[in-house]
Amino acid sequence: MNRHFPLYIMVFLLLATTVASCNKKDEPTTSTESNYSSYSYSTTLVSAFSLKANTKIAVGLDSVIFAIDQERGLIYNADSLPYGTRVTALCVNVTSASTVASRQFIVKNGTVQKDTIITYRSGSNDSIDFSGDVTLRVTSRDGVNTRDYKVKVNVHQQMPDLIVWDQSRRRDLPNVSSTLRASKTVMLNGSFMCLVDDNGSYVLSTTEDPMTGPWSKKAITFPFVPQVKSFTASVQGLYILDETGELYSSADMGTSWTHCGVSWNAIVGAYDDRILGVKNDGTSWVHDEYPARDGFVSQKLDSNFPVSGMSQLVMAANEWTAKQQAMCMGGVLASGALTNAVWGYDGERWGMVSNASGVLPAMSDATLFSYYTYLRSTTSATYNKRVTWMVVGGRLADGTLNTTTYISRNQGINWSKGEETVLLPASIPAFSGAQVIVFDRTLGAGAPRLNSYDPGQVTPVTQWDCSYIYLFGGYAANGTALGSVWEGVLQRLTFKPVF
Repeated sequence: MNRHFPLYIMVFLLLATTVASCNKKDEPTTSTESNYSSYSYSTTLVSAFSLKANTKIAVGLDSVIFAIDQERGLIYNADSLPYGTRVTALCVNVTSASTVASRQFIVKNGTVQKDTIITYRSGSNDSIDFSGDVTLRVTSRDGVNTRDYKVKVNVHQQMPDLIVWDQSRRRDLPNVSSTLRASKTVMLNGSFMCLVDDNGSYVLSTTEDPMTGPWSKKAITFPFVPQVKSFTASVQGLYILDETGELYSSADMGTSWTHCGVSWNAIVGAYDDRILGVKNDGTSWVHDEYPARDGFVSQKLDSNFPVSGMSQLVMAANEWTAKQQAMCMGGVLASGALTNAVWGYDGERWGMVSNASGVLPAMSDATLFSYYTYLRSTTSATYNKRVTWMVVGGRLADGTLNTTTYISRNQGINWSKGEETVLLPASIPAFSGAQVIVFDRTLGAGAPRLNSYDPGQVTPVTQWDCSYIYLFGGYAANGTALGSVWEGVLQRLTFKPVF
């Protein structure tokens, strides 16, 4: 018997068969399978990495911060470990998912571990040789997914705290064509100004960069015989004493000179728009200034304040004083004896900062300047930048020249002999009466400005300011003028900052 189906039932059956066929052909991996695969891969992420403490190797190893670049698969410390740190046997802490099958360090070409695989387990004290190529491989629990990280423990390859005086950066004082008799270099409005006595001819040279920039030359005709060593600059212009002690000023870069109407024994230095000096008023030694403030009254010199031969006057600002302070060191007292005292001036009065007997020797014509050193933290691997006052050169009481660098890290109050890293090299001859000017150069590429640091967003550093030391002129033990410009820099300041 023949059976007949209604037409609508046949159409339904045909559509159902077609849909079932399509589903079977195009059905993707189930959502559960896809989610599990993604989860499996995510467990291979390393979320934290650090070194374990080991004071036998270095203090504060466990405080070193490591960056983890998930995109490039890199783990590294941006701030390098101290120069000379041994990295051949370091223990580590690794944080990742607890469900992984394994975490392995694959070491190749190490100093100690040539070709080694070390399985890491939490709490493990197995040491790793980071002097070679190290890969951290994390394998998921199901064994399907792995993730590799290149691990680099960076160590400074140079001594960061060494002040380097590169002989290739030495220059001659500018525009000396005959016999150099005397020189003095000052700063005025951001420019270096070097006055030389070139065998009786006076030349004033100016540049914005003593190492790379050209020096502009100006012949100076003085209407008097100048004391080149007294050449000084304030924000108002240039000043100098003649051979009898009369003070002259120039507001046109040395072209013309005007008598100031005062006579001094010595110029101490400049403080803002004033020149500070000392003189004998016929009855006693007193402080003086030009141009004098309204109501200014000369004050009698303390018996320990020098009347000549003091170091250059250096400006200093710090968190301990409300006013900017200037300091000078050493010199010749009215009695003729030398002093080792450090004196400070706050714009109104002088005060003795230190009389470092037993450490800082009495001397004249020493060179005082303010620079930087870094001190290692006693609890971590960080270094703290410290303003450091330094004394170099100078003539001692027995007539010999000082070759020791003396330093103070508390604004001239206490002094000590400088570490070997801050001493002047043997290539720089002993001297007295030199000038030091600390000058900031911009290192790195781009426009001459520093990238700002926003605590909410760290921007990679491409340029930064670095403070260089420039040592000008001076005199040898026999009084011969030295005609060199030397450049020094603390190596740490030349390293690219982390941020």
